[in-house]
Amino acid sequence: MPAAASAPLSVYVASPEGQTGKSVVALGLVDLLLRRVRKVGVFRPIVRGDEEVDELVRLLIGREGVDLDYEACIGVTYDDVHVDADAALATIVERHRALARSCEVVIVVGSDYTDVAGPTELAFNARVAANLGAPVLLVVRAHERHPDEVAQVAEIAMEELAAAHAPTLGLIANRSDPE
Repeated sequence: MPAAASAPLSVYVASPEGQTGKSVVALGLVDLLLRRVRKVGVFRPIVRGDEEVDELVRLLIGREGVDLDYEACIGVTYDDVHVDADAALATIVERHRALARSCEVVIVVGSDYTDVAGPTELAFNARVAANLGAPVLLVVRAHERHPDEVAQVAEIAMEELAAAHAPTLGLIANRSDPE
């Protein structure tokens, strides 16, 4: 009997706030993985509804070697989450599974904090990551912060992820002062 194919790996890139450089980290991951696996997927669970396209998704699927339709890479809009968060989560999971079936690895890029700022947004991202079975690569802003402040932000965010049963894969303190 042939061995069952393993489920594709998903990595959820998230941040506890805006302006962390999460998009650059996602771009780097996609480029790295394109050299290591046959099919890299890109998924954005939540996008703004007032934009024609999500520019980050457009950029990531435009990479040479990524062959995906834009619509397949999108979950729901912020408006969908506001109307019914549970239904939005179910749609996100369904759309992610459909995309993941054709990929070896999927880079999931969390929300961008253009709608609801604060812990509520991180909590929803953590809930999504847990439901997707995707460990979280947490990106925190280190620019113009003391190392103790960076550590505090990271600790609070990791506690939020753990409370939602979303395991932390790693932590990137982005744009830190070399000193």
